[in-house]
Amino acid sequence: DMDPVIELARKHNLTIIEDAAEMHGQTYKGKKCGSFGDVSIFSFYPNKLITTGEGGMVVTDDEHIAAKCRKLRNLAFEPEGPRFVHNEMGWNYRMTNVQAAIGVAQLEKIEEHLAIKKRIGNYYNAGLKNLDGFQQPPVSCSYAENVYWVYGLVGESESITNKLKGKLDERGIGTRPFFWSMHEQPVFRKMGLFKNEKYPVAEKLSRNGFYIPSGLGLTRDDQDRVINLMLSFHG
Repeated sequence: DMDPVIELARKHNLTIIEDAAEMHGQTYKGKKCGSFGDVSIFSFYPNKLITTGEGGMVVTDDEHIAAKCRKLRNLAFEPEGPRFVHNEMGWNYRMTNVQAAIGVAQLEKIEEHLAIKKRIGNYYNAGLKNLDGFQQPPVSCSYAENVYWVYGLVGESESITNKLKGKLDERGIGTRPFFWSMHEQPVFRKMGLFKNEKYPVAEKLSRNGFYIPSGLGLTRDDQDRVINLMLSFHG
């Protein structure tokens, strides 16, 4: 829910950096996600609705930030002055022309891709409605409709989740876990960012949540195979 975030940022004069990595085509109250932040970031990783193999993009309506991003992604070359003289550190985050062409071609088909994703999501919703012990993703809420970039389920327990994932794996059906909780990431604990903190909801999602196949190339027969195997889990 972005409204409270925006209200808080305005109240305290904060900058909003919007993580829209997985939000291609998603809307919030009719407005495209990725347009709320002072800076917004999208990912073009292979499993995204728009992919260039790797990479991503930063969007902003701030000319200064845009210029800074262009500079830093290009080894921090100065726009003016002698070449190969650097005033700050930069990186080689340049996208190739081939990658860009692939991304532009997919952008032109994003509405078609969104329609396919929604069909896949709705078919899973109908087929798995009687799967006991697992929570399905919400279809919609007061401010958004699910575009089903991925299709995730949350088990009632870690045990039942692992058993179902194991059964799918035995039949060659891949799954992917949800992201691990930040407060439990070893790297952050080593840095002293979290100590003895508990976040039960995040911990349940990271342990019991997983995704089932939902790629654009998935056929109805593919989905039926996944659904039938999952429904037989309690049989």
